[in-house]
Amino acid sequence: MENNNLSYSDIAYKILKESKTKSLHYKDITSKAFDLELIETDDIITAGNIASSINSEIKRSGSNGLESRFIKHDRGHYGLYENEPQGIFADIREKNNKVKKQLLKALMKMEPSRFEELVGEVLRKLSFEKVEITGKSGDGGIDVTGELLVGGIIGNSVCVQVKRWKNNVQRGDISQLRGSLRPHQTGLFITTSGFSKPAIDEAKDPYKAPISLMNGKELVEFMCEFSIGVSFERVTILEIDDKNNLVDYIEEIEIDESQGIEIFANYKKHKHFGIYFSPTKILYNNEYYKSPSKAGFEIAGYQVNGWRFWKYFDKKTGREMPLSYLRKK
Repeated sequence: MENNNLSYSDIAYKILKESKTKSLHYKDITSKAFDLELIETDDIITAGNIASSINSEIKRSGSNGLESRFIKHDRGHYGLYENEPQGIFADIREKNNKVKKQLLKALMKMEPSRFEELVGEVLRKLSFEKVEITGKSGDGGIDVTGELLVGGIIGNSVCVQVKRWKNNVQRGDISQLRGSLRPHQTGLFITTSGFSKPAIDEAKDPYKAPISLMNGKELVEFMCEFSIGVSFERVTILEIDDKNNLVDYIEEIEIDESQGIEIFANYKKHKHFGIYFSPTKILYNNEYYKSPSKAGFEIAGYQVNGWRFWKYFDKKTGREMPLSYLRKK
């Protein structure tokens, strides 16, 4: 094995540094590291260790007032700070961070019952079922209950305690929640603050009932992801892309209409694949459509410009290109 002296975070940095995409899921980082023989296995434990190492560096840098090498994007996805766009894009990121801080302050001023209702809504968005607010019942300090299905079959009963605190949650608070659990129940502690190291260690104790933790920043991130308490404004920014002489791009690609060419569309964090045979024959989800726009409508649920909505990978330039470049001039 090569580079066996590299830490998990160094391995992740190396993979992200060499990646052509802005961010990667930690499982993809693990898979690529395994392919490069930087790690011995790519199992779920190793992947979890890599994610944990990245998160630890982000938290450690933040506590020391420094910029981390890594930036956490959507759940499980990471990128490098050095690859983050500058200029107006940095201004947008700064604006969003300010809104998140304002949102966290607003949570601190909410009525306890309203805050519990908000947490319940977040849990519903996280696919919890049978969510009930129990804070007023005095049920051993448990404020919210819900059921999380594993694999759509196994129901996992979860008891949630929520705290609008400024100070970190301590070990005793975790023990108190665990003491309120019944057999076969798991706990989730959500706070607007954070967790002390002893509290984290207590929650991770493998010999006791499992307790999951969600701090204030993580709660706000989920709220933003699910549009709870925030609204989105779309901004269109135009730039000339002449890196690969795209402005003068006139070369046509000959397509074998018996085989077609693979196309894809990124929509709401999901990648959809199809096959383009001709302007009037597009295959998506085992259905044929008479135009790229009609195939795009099937995904988005509203009218789209299919020639811009769909993309393909140009092997010559090594870039993702709009489908419009396959359109006969």
